[in-house]
Formats: sequence, structure tokens, C-alpha cells
Amino acid sequence: MQIRLIRSATLTVDVAGSRLLIDPWLAARGEGRSYSGRATSPLVDLPLAVEELLDDIDAVLISHLHSDHFDEAAQRALPKSMPILCHSRDQAAIMAMGFKDVRSIGQELALGSVQIRTTDGQHGPPEVLNDMGEVSGFLIEARGEPILYWAGDTILCPEVAAVLADEKPDVVVVHGCGALWHGKGPIVMDAAMVRETLRLAGAAIVLVTHLYAVDHATVSRADIRSMRDRQTQGAERLRILEDGETLNL
Repeated sequence: MQIRLIRSATLTVDVAGSRLLIDPWLAARGEGRSYSGRATSPLVDLPLAVEELLDDIDAVLISHLHSDHFDEAAQRALPKSMPILCHSRDQAAIMAMGFKDVRSIGQELALGSVQIRTTDGQHGPPEVLNDMGEVSGFLIEARGEPILYWAGDTILCPEVAAVLADEKPDVVVVHGCGALWHGKGPIVMDAAMVRETLRLAGAAIVLVTHLYAVDHATVSRADIRSMRDRQTQGAERLRILEDGETLNL
């Protein structure tokens, strides 16, 4: 398995002969929207050309339809014949964008020899959930490959803890920028939640993403590194990639 951080939450995952693109946010720097009024996101450029990124992609996984996870630039750039895998709640909306092969993951979906399941999460504390809506993560498995749990846009909540306890993934990807919504949150994990996830994840590698790209973030890569440096146990399992960097497993 190979995981490449593109930018923010956008990743590619090479597993069992398939290349998956997760939550493509493809706007150029400053050509998205502001989430806090401080700046226009994304705050940084993509580390490679969109055409290069989309080369050899077999399917796209969409966790939810927020603009920093599936934006208009991605909707324009992706071929309308590209297989799009999503939660059932988003299937009709993505089809309405003109995509022809939109597959509901449901309890489980097979892409070649890769098995994909959706997981539940909580996109912030109760007072923001009406604005945030429902989100999902993914469990990605294939024979002879590590079990990948991509938690998605969620705080550390009972649903996440249950996946960690029940599924015992080998690799866990979390969003750790501690973003706020109208001053409330966090709506994704902050450094303390990442630290607790590392504890709950047993021997799993924990990869922290969704850093340094949105203007409502409160946690930086430097903050996560500082937290890791203070860890007495498990620090070697916590990974913080730069945009464009690859983790081989």
C-alpha cells in the first residue's frame, strides 16, 4: 500500500493494483472560499498539476460534499465516466453533476480485489451539526495489504473509537487541523484528539492530514510535531506528511 498526501484531505491510495483518489479539492491557491473570513482557501498550491494527479486513477472516493472535499474544480476536471464511490446519501447529488458511474458503497463495495466500507463520524460538537451535516469515513481492505481506516471529517467520538476497537486497522488517517465553524468546534480533530486517537489505535500508524490549507484551522503541522515530540509512547507511529509526500506501507 502507498498513500500520497496531495493537499489538505486529498490523498491517493495505491492498494492491490488499484489507485484511489480520496476527496479531491483541486482549486488553485486562493480560488476556493473563505471559511472564517480571514483568507481565501486553499492557502497553498497543489504540489502537482491536476492532469498528473488524475493520471491512472481507477476510482474516486467522496466522503461528503463540502467544498474542500469535492469542489467545482474537481467536478470539472474529473471525466464524467470516472467511477465515483460515495455514501448512499450523496449518490443522487453526484449523479446530478453529470457523473455516469456513481456507486453507493453501503455496507461494502468491491473494486477489483479491494473491499471498501463506509464508517460513521461526527463533524464537530452538537451545536454545529445542523450546519455540518452527515459525514463518513472509509475502511479499505485487500488480501495481503494493511487495513486502512480513513476517518474523514470527524472529531474523536464514540463512532471512531468503535472502529478502532472493533476493526483494529493497521493504518489510521485523521484530519487534525482543529478547524472551527463560527468560533465553535473543533469540527475535526485537534492535537489532543490526535494524541488520544494514537493511544486508542494500538500498534497502528496514525497519519495526520487536513493541515495548513483552510483558513479556519487552529492547528498546524508544527503543533502536531510538537505534540509528537512530547509523546513518551507511540511517537514513532505518528506521521505528518508534507504535500506531495508518499508513505509506503
